[in-house]
Amino acid sequence: MNVFDVPSDPAFWQDPAPFYRSALQHGGGLFTISSGGYSVIGYQALFELGRDPRVEGFPFPEKGFGPGLDDLHRLLRWGLFALGAPQHRSLRLAAIAGLSSIRDDDIRQHARRIAAELSAAMQQRRDADLVGDFCKPLASRMFCRLLGLDETEADGVTEAIDAITDQLNGVPDRAASANAAAAQLFASMERVAARSPVISAINARLATNSPASAVDLTASFIFDAVEMVATGLFGVTDFLMRRDDFRDAIAAGAYSVKDAVQEAFRLVTPATLTSRMALETLEWRGQTIEQGTPLMMWWGSGNLDPAMFDEPERFHPNRPVRRHLAFGIGGHACIGRQFASTVAEEAVSALLLDPEARVEPLGETVFLPRLARMAERARVTFA
Repeated sequence: MNVFDVPSDPAFWQDPAPFYRSALQHGGGLFTISSGGYSVIGYQALFELGRDPRVEGFPFPEKGFGPGLDDLHRLLRWGLFALGAPQHRSLRLAAIAGLSSIRDDDIRQHARRIAAELSAAMQQRRDADLVGDFCKPLASRMFCRLLGLDETEADGVTEAIDAITDQLNGVPDRAASANAAAAQLFASMERVAARSPVISAINARLATNSPASAVDLTASFIFDAVEMVATGLFGVTDFLMRRDDFRDAIAAGAYSVKDAVQEAFRLVTPATLTSRMALETLEWRGQTIEQGTPLMMWWGSGNLDPAMFDEPERFHPNRPVRRHLAFGIGGHACIGRQFASTVAEEAVSALLLDPEARVEPLGETVFLPRLARMAERARVTFA
């Protein structure tokens, strides 16, 4: 069997497409990992295994991470990333009920206002940053607003999430600050729980013997959601900003902002990789996957699979096949897909289609070697 490991070449994080091509030429499927387990490559393999309830989120240890890390463990244990198996379906449905309590019109209205405010503020700076001045604060302010926190708390939420993300990505000496950040998120959710429609809707859906509380789920959700929405916003806006024809194409009606955003999501695939585990021994295409085997789900490979997308590396918003895997699929599919898409559409409209100013990148995008495709900084200017 062929091998597909997490690439050690720094070039992978800047452009994963060349690293997928040889695997996709074999038709995709299961590829061994040197340290054990399988990489899942290609659209059909990801589609099938991603929808299989026997392939669960990689669980965090129930006994915890060790002394002084109780809040971090609590936050990550109840994240939707880890809750996809049938026994966790009630928790996922409760989180969906909470998110569904938010009106689509409110999401779009607040996203439009906040994106316009951030874009205007960036235009006043000589050295603006697409990451720190737009994508992260937009995602954080949106969730603060919708969960019942004041928007002025968004910077603190962003800092907390950055501390936790650093710990998850192996930044040294961040464990204590990550645990403190997790405790901060729980405290914020506790403070607004009584007046938050989202938390109330989650609480109403939970069983009396639920292993997780509404605050547990909401704090875990805000961590997952702000991190991934910010990553998605950056990938989409950075990609479309670098297309010289984008503004003219929109003005000419060649395609819609909505279709352009979804095609950009496909091409940038914000979550490069997520981990799964076989809950039981299963047979798949004549191969045996033993119980407990880790499975690395390479979503970007599915979105660049020529068996599914004609000329997969080409930007083609009007392509007939649009069911990309940027938000995953199956029991672990992102429940905030519509939310993220709506916010991205408003972000693109405010930042890239302003008739009074054109935003331009200063230099090439350099992505961090992380599983969520984000740059540390992305300088821009306005003409």
